[in-house]
Amino acid sequence: MRTLIILSIAIALINAIVPQKGDIIDVPLHLTAITPELVNEINAIPGNTWTASLEQSTFFKDAKIGEVKPLLGVRPGGPKLPEKTVFEKVNAPDTFDSRTNWPNCPTIKNVRDQSACGTCWAFGAAEAISDRYCISGVAANLSVSSADIGFCCGFSCGDGCDGGFPSAAWSYWVSHGVVDEGCYTYPFASCDHHVPNSKNPCPSDEYPTPNCPKKCGNGQDWTKSKHFGAKSYSVSGETNIMNEIASHGPVETAFSVYQDFLTYKSGVYKRTSNVYLGGHAVKILGWGVENGVKYWLVANSWNPNWGDNGFFKILKGTNECGIESSTNGGNPKN
Repeated sequence: MRTLIILSIAIALINAIVPQKGDIIDVPLHLTAITPELVNEINAIPGNTWTASLEQSTFFKDAKIGEVKPLLGVRPGGPKLPEKTVFEKVNAPDTFDSRTNWPNCPTIKNVRDQSACGTCWAFGAAEAISDRYCISGVAANLSVSSADIGFCCGFSCGDGCDGGFPSAAWSYWVSHGVVDEGCYTYPFASCDHHVPNSKNPCPSDEYPTPNCPKKCGNGQDWTKSKHFGAKSYSVSGETNIMNEIASHGPVETAFSVYQDFLTYKSGVYKRTSNVYLGGHAVKILGWGVENGVKYWLVANSWNPNWGDNGFFKILKGTNECGIESSTNGGNPKN
């Protein structure tokens, strides 16, 4: 029985970021990622619950599919965290937003920028972990370093800018600790992706993964700057994820990204495209109902210029694009 349970968890994790039968996998990399035709086609779908916009082309202006795919850095596999099965009893409301539920925790409102590097897997973890320090009362205004997770964990986490495993990021937090951003600031500046004549352009290619410095840039002691997790775990299913967020704060999750997602501007996203791009990690911070449609409220790491000021809503309760199958959380160590 135990073997069957472990196998089912492993299959669920893989299905969250691997396209299913009938999806297009081998996409020509030279195709333009966002076109007026694509936007118009999405917005013309009867009963569609979300709006696509060419405004997103200011983020991916003239980008090709091959230039977008490296930002989707979640790799299939990785360590299997123990699944949490016992949850606090929470009378979850129809609408919940961690930003307003914990207004004195500023990290919840932040939208980070992974820049031209496939470290979404490290960003989602660092964001949720930072929020949980404040929510738990262990440390207010602590922002842990996504760079430490992304570039210091080593091969057990993946390969930095070339992608990694969200679950491994949470394991690394427990076993090795994570320094704060003051100690190790993310080395790649926020930049304008493929915006013509930008004064702050991203490089044409993905940044190479830097070496871990193991030395604070602000003079702090690296070892003393480490903040540890007491435990980490996986959470699956709509109700369990809601209870986890309401009790302990935002979680990290992975999901499958398709071409239409790049164009998202507002509303509740539901996949309309079969052009699969890759697995992506993000932070779920709440949920709600819009025009009778249930959604998860999610923070992306593509800077505030993308989507709805850096956030998006995605259909809730149906495991849309696998978003409810690969969710991670944990508790800070006092």
